[in-house]
Amino acid sequence: MKILKILLILLSVSLIWSCGKIREAANVVETVTNLEKTTQQSSDKMKERQAKGDTVAIPYKDLQAYLPSSVSNFEKDGEPSGESVNAMGMSYSVANQRFSKGDSKLNVSLMDYNAAFGVLSMATTMLSSGYSVDNDTEHIGSVKFDQEGMKGWEDFKKKEKRGTLTAVINDRFLINIEASNIESTESLQEIVKSMDLKKLLEM
Repeated sequence: MKILKILLILLSVSLIWSCGKIREAANVVETVTNLEKTTQQSSDKMKERQAKGDTVAIPYKDLQAYLPSSVSNFEKDGEPSGESVNAMGMSYSVANQRFSKGDSKLNVSLMDYNAAFGVLSMATTMLSSGYSVDNDTEHIGSVKFDQEGMKGWEDFKKKEKRGTLTAVINDRFLINIEASNIESTESLQEIVKSMDLKKLLEM
């Protein structure tokens, strides 16, 4: 645990300096404490899943059922795709659906990445703790969802009008939405809200 704590402190300091900000030491300690707590919760969840024999990712065909069937003002660009991989203790599945509107492209991905259970937990704790960057070219910030068990962040390139929204569900499932020729990421947030994620939130 001491080694983990040192690593988490270094990660926190690195994030602070990379943003060009100086925060009070109390904020760093609070972040480290939250990371430790979340990491432990993540480990406990993983043990519960292993005890139930739930160690393999959901087949990609089943994940496709959770993808949005339509997106406002966009048309489907082909049928959903995906794949499932199980090898050397690693298990993940990903499902994708593309949409288009003239020159605008949008892609929605849903991943069940069993091997990244703890990593996702640590990353989303850092990025959903109020972290943000805003300048003339880019906005990066955490995104809050009404559903418990969901965390996320967004990245909007202002000049290119290109955005990415990532949401993590129960430190296991990851939704990634990428879009071009958009005015903000609000429309991407609406896509996540429109998806029926109730069953995934219960897993």
